[in-house]
Amino acid sequence: MVAGVRLLAYGRLAVRAVFSASALDLGSSIGPEAISSGRRGFSSSTSKPGKPTKEGSPSPASSPHVENVIASCAGFPKDMLNGPSTVNDKGVFGDDAWFISRFKNTFVVGVADGVGGWRKYGIDPSAFSRRLMKECEKRVQGGEFDPKKPESLLDFAFRASAESPRPVGSSTACVLVVHQEKLYSANLGDSGFMVVRNGKIISKSREQVHYFNAPFQLTLPPEGYQGFIGDRADMADKEEMDVKKGDIILLATDGVWDNLSEQQVLDQLKALDEGKSNVQEVCNALALTARRLAFDSKHNSPFAMKAREHGFLAPGGKPDDITLVLLLIA
Repeated sequence: MVAGVRLLAYGRLAVRAVFSASALDLGSSIGPEAISSGRRGFSSSTSKPGKPTKEGSPSPASSPHVENVIASCAGFPKDMLNGPSTVNDKGVFGDDAWFISRFKNTFVVGVADGVGGWRKYGIDPSAFSRRLMKECEKRVQGGEFDPKKPESLLDFAFRASAESPRPVGSSTACVLVVHQEKLYSANLGDSGFMVVRNGKIISKSREQVHYFNAPFQLTLPPEGYQGFIGDRADMADKEEMDVKKGDIILLATDGVWDNLSEQQVLDQLKALDEGKSNVQEVCNALALTARRLAFDSKHNSPFAMKAREHGFLAPGGKPDDITLVLLLIA
């Protein structure tokens, strides 16, 4: 089985090194001070007075219409040997990248997971994912996008990333747009999102893979080189759905989905749904739980279960960069 795992890890030119020994950073310090996070509240209109609650918690209101979106981000880089991450200013956790932005009354968020296999070629996997999210954010801030087509925003960002200075690398990506009480999504690869209403999952994105552990991804290979896995932005899985006040949306890279079950996520979100914790507190708690379970050798993780289904042995959690953006429709 070890040989099978090695084939899985090196069977393509650009693959995440999830089975490498360097992924097991058992000596890292894990604590609240290690979280790098950011919170932004997007107010589209003046909220009507309601029952005072904790900031970032659901509160009763006289209008059922969406007036505000509260967004928070938290995460960990996989390798913390050099100390807690300070990447909040860059929008990066390890090889993951993210952005939170707004244009008028349209709210846009995204995550991208740089493929770590490029590191063995001496390439920084975060360079491409970071550029991709920066280009998305730039486009949103300028209002140069169709809110009903987040895949077009992703395609623009990919094309802009190919311009000088051109990074080399691959990345999965997921972009969400809240516009006129609807959620529009474009998910390419194995990052993704979940929508929770009244404590129940009403929508969850589907993972896109070519084969096990080989997700769909946007790729900028070295000039003149071929043979790398590369997909188009218009191949992203696209969805449209209504959103209501009180809906909770979790957007995350696979470092979260591979380590937390749906029930574990719902259990953590309960505090937000019941108004006992605010968005940032729950966001931090989810990141901490995913990080802890990623390095738990006895955890029967979603990734371990998927690996067994495909004939591979990968017990415990899956050490990885962890990035999540939590949204509360208010």
